Amino acid sequence: MIRVLIVDDITSTLDNLQKLLGFEDDIEVCGTASDGRSAIEEAKRLRPDVVLMDVNMPLMDGIQATEQLAQEVPTSPVIIMSVQGERDYLRRAMQAGAREFLIKPFSGDELIASIRRVHHLEQKKESFLTAQAPAAAAGPETGRRGEKGEVFLVFSGKGGIGKSLVASNLAVALATETGAKVALVDLDLQFGDVGVLLNLDHARSITDLVEAGGPVDGELLDQVLATGPEGIRVLLAPISPELADLVTADHVRAVMEELRRSFDFIVVDTASHLGELNLEVIESATKVIVITALTIPAVKDTKLTLKVLDSLNVDHGRIVLLLNRSDAHADFNKDAVEQNVRFSIALQMAHDPRVVGNAVNRGTPFVTLAPEAEISRSVRELVSRLVPLEQSLTVVGAGTSERKKSRLFGFGRG
Repeated sequence: MIRVLIVDDITSTLDNLQKLLGFEDDIEVCGTASDGRSAIEEAKRLRPDVVLMDVNMPLMDGIQATEQLAQEVPTSPVIIMSVQGERDYLRRAMQAGAREFLIKPFSGDELIASIRRVHHLEQKKESFLTAQAPAAAAGPETGRRGEKGEVFLVFSGKGGIGKSLVASNLAVALATETGAKVALVDLDLQFGDVGVLLNLDHARSITDLVEAGGPVDGELLDQVLATGPEGIRVLLAPISPELADLVTADHVRAVMEELRRSFDFIVVDTASHLGELNLEVIESATKVIVITALTIPAVKDTKLTLKVLDSLNVDHGRIVLLLNRSDAHADFNKDAVEQNVRFSIALQMAHDPRVVGNAVNRGTPFVTLAPEAEISRSVRELVSRLVPLEQSLTVVGAGTSERKKSRLFGFGRG
């Protein structure tokens, strides 16, 4: 059971939320509170799995309470609830430690999905910390842990549809949502953009590993990796295109092997062609994330990509097809793309040029700069799909409860 503490100063909202969550077999409301101070006291007493927190409340608002809970009850992650016009408050709340947010009015489906996602990611975070503790106690000589890190390769047969942007934000979201050690590799060796997107110093790159000669060890790798947002470590592409020829498949294999020993997750951004280096990583990748878009060239290249992956015997379960820049006003839709490529789209990311443009120009991931945006929520959903629970959560079947929870709720003024 996912034990939930609901915090809101409006009695009718508390009642409605309790009734809504009462239809879910895997969720239990363990307590309620009407202000931030009471929320902290109840969280300390009940140790809930998730806290639903309103923003505008007397005595102590939701943002202050969230910040204090993050310090005093870190095992009880917070989901913020607020109205559409309070995005600055929401951003502050995320910075204070909130894990998710819901903008009112929101649907019952959104609420349930958010609770399950936050609980799921908190479980994964705890499992990583547990797994890392023995290795940390044993010291650096014995390594990080027994098993190797998972590799998520991001690929698109068509350039210019947001592949590097997805890879960069995915790496940051993985670190934020799971608390794991995350590395990001820019394998677009001629024209890689990861360094620009994350505003990183390009003093060192993968060519420094090549020029060092000899085996790639953890100490050398640590010296070359740049440090990005949320503590992710980034292996940048060469600073000049002609240096790309220095990097061979053997180099990539050695680098990836060392990264998998040192990190929980490795996100690999790639060039838009299935060359030897990309194929080297595909072979060991846990998931291959194929990016497509609502344009005829992108769909055509996606179809060819999937055909090649099939010829390489890449299991369909390892492939995640992501539709980027999803737009309701486009000439065709998700169903048309699926019919054409004969492959199911796992996730759609909204077309949001304002948020993306602002993030790119600042050199800041949009999952950090605009956590409340729909596109940021999509990246967190991608994290949830890539890092599944060991045991499936109970899902309510069709019927009265399903109809009730799909209604829109505009709970109160908070």
